[in-house]
Amino acid sequence: MKTNYNVLKTIAIALLFSTASWGQITVAQWNFNGTSATTVPGGATSPTPVIGSGSAELVGGTTATFSSGIASGGSSDPVTTVPENYGWNITNFAASGTEDKQRGTQYNVSTAGYQGITFRFDQRLSNTANNTYVVQYTTDRTAGSPVWVDAQTFTFTPGTPTPGPATGDVWYNQRTVDLNGVTALDDNANAAFRIVSSFDPVSGNYLAATATSTYAATGTNRYDMVTVVASGPLATSQFASKKAFAVYPNPTNKGIVTLSQPQDVNVYDLTGKLIYTAKNAETINTQSFNAGVYMVQTATGETTKLVVK
Repeated sequence: MKTNYNVLKTIAIALLFSTASWGQITVAQWNFNGTSATTVPGGATSPTPVIGSGSAELVGGTTATFSSGIASGGSSDPVTTVPENYGWNITNFAASGTEDKQRGTQYNVSTAGYQGITFRFDQRLSNTANNTYVVQYTTDRTAGSPVWVDAQTFTFTPGTPTPGPATGDVWYNQRTVDLNGVTALDDNANAAFRIVSSFDPVSGNYLAATATSTYAATGTNRYDMVTVVASGPLATSQFASKKAFAVYPNPTNKGIVTLSQPQDVNVYDLTGKLIYTAKNAETINTQSFNAGVYMVQTATGETTKLVVK
């Protein structure tokens, strides 16, 4: 069979500069796991992510502990023992008829260098917990009064205890909010997401998750596997629009390059593939890099071109 090298060349060039996704990238993930309920990293008021960087916080006066992630059918966490598998257990919600969409949890994540954002989480409701929750996002959590946009509502008509229809005391896993169309969340160092308790859209008030129970502010929400993912890194052409910072020597003969100041950095090749990452780095060892052109990007979105010979 004759090989059409012109076609192969065209495909290679297209792949080299393609902005298409190479698969989802986990930007940040919280699994709330630990050796005990009192030693989960970050503690109950601000647990830290197990993948990536970011912070989590309580909203509107809620309080929290850590409880089993395997009870009531279990979350999607692949860990199936307690310890290590815990969920973030939230309580102290608003009184009936008050503070719609004011109490819940918040997750602060930089999406610098990424595009096509999706937010996912597992949620377990106690029988007296509210049946309706709204996922919101903001593109600037640092503003004096951040603007929170409703992205998706998760609700159900309260049923009877399992087995039966939608109810409390069960896990609702992989609740997914597709934010790919919200381009303001792409490459955004100040993005944040909230899950807040909201009035049932039909009754206009809080409803207990189970039909045989009455809503109570002491009901609990348990969260696990809270994850922010991206469809892929920014295209090389988007990197070019960022303000550059200094790396030297540049070009380098597969040596050690120095950053102008310590930085959290990602290094991408010209296809947009992440090939290197480091926290608070002062240098980058390029010995294992193939000869070529790379983009070095900081956590704040500044980029510069690096040539390896």
